[in-house]
Order: sequence, then structure tokens, then C-alpha cells
Amino acid sequence: MREDELYRRILEAVDQGGEDGHVDVGISAEKRIITLTGHVCSRRIQIDIEDAVERLVSGFTIVNMVKVDPCPGRPLPTLH
Repeated sequence: MREDELYRRILEAVDQGGEDGHVDVGISAEKRIITLTGHVCSRRIQIDIEDAVERLVSGFTIVNMVKVDPCPGRPLPTLH
């Protein structure tokens, strides 16, 4: 798969996985490394994005540097 096609498919997977937040994708085809950076609203979204990218690109190392930041307007869980 060409690098531009790979990049497009990864961006589609990232867009489907995280509707809240912003994730950037960096690809080094020579080193076979994909770097995910940015922020999302929950750990579940972070994991879903990483899983979607892993399904697309077997054989690449995925560096997930996406931060989890609670989104404004979303209630935080409280412990009682």
C-alpha cells in the first residue's frame, strides 16, 4: 500500500473512532512507525482509535501519545 493511501485509511479510522477530541497521525514508512498525538475525551475512545489503526497496519509499531482530557460539558464521574 502506498504511503498516501495508508495515511488516508488511518485518518478515516481515527475519525470513526473519536468523535470528541483531536488526533494527529504521523507515519514513518521507512521505520514502520505510526505516531498518534492529540487529545480525546475518554480512555475508551483512545483505545478504540489505537485498535482501529492496529487492524489496518500489521507490522507497524504504534506509538500512542494521545492524552485523555475530559471534554467540557461532559459530567465527570464522582465516587461516593
